[in-house]
Amino acid sequence: MKMFSRNVKFWGDEKQKIIADSSILIAGVGGLGCTVAEVLTRAGIGKLVLIDKDAIEISNLNRQILFDQEDIGKSKVQTAKQKLQMINPKLEIEIFQQDISDLKDLHLPHLDGIADCLDNFASRFELEKMVSENQFLVHGGVQNDFGQITTIIPNKTQSLKEIYPGIHIPVSVPIVPQIVITIGSMMAQEIINNLFSKSQLINKMLIVEFSDFSMFKVKIEK
Repeated sequence: MKMFSRNVKFWGDEKQKIIADSSILIAGVGGLGCTVAEVLTRAGIGKLVLIDKDAIEISNLNRQILFDQEDIGKSKVQTAKQKLQMINPKLEIEIFQQDISDLKDLHLPHLDGIADCLDNFASRFELEKMVSENQFLVHGGVQNDFGQITTIIPNKTQSLKEIYPGIHIPVSVPIVPQIVITIGSMMAQEIINNLFSKSQLINKMLIVEFSDFSMFKVKIEK
């Protein structure tokens, strides 16, 4: 497709086809999820599955880049689907306006990977149970001007529960748009890395401190 010609100049036809043949589930269509979804759409992903039970609120608009004032009160997943297909009408999108806990029996064998863009660890731990051995999960999180990303693969890496034992973070935390969009874009890149079998964050966590532009990887022992 001509739309992706600049992508092809960078990574070539073969890798563009890999992206086009891939399916990714995005859990949480908030700040991170909106960014991941838009970047993957513009990269040429073939299919997205979007999960989020919430409606759009005005407080979302500082960081959730797919939404605007006219969308307040509308379903996040339905609105995101509409906006993303305006970018690429050929993109296949399946939506679930439900909580992750209501989808624990959902079978996902057709998916290549999962993006954890959720805002609480109870839901993250439920999501992690849905990942099979031939899939990857890219986890991202933000708070204040700080963010982190890692790739989880069953039986190859520590689980989120092992990385974050006993953690509790309130749902409503200070968040600025620049860190959300940066971490979301990096999550999308790590998803693409995994699709190309070149993950940079298996058994590693990328930490980003936006205030002083510091960035470093922390090794995670299996």
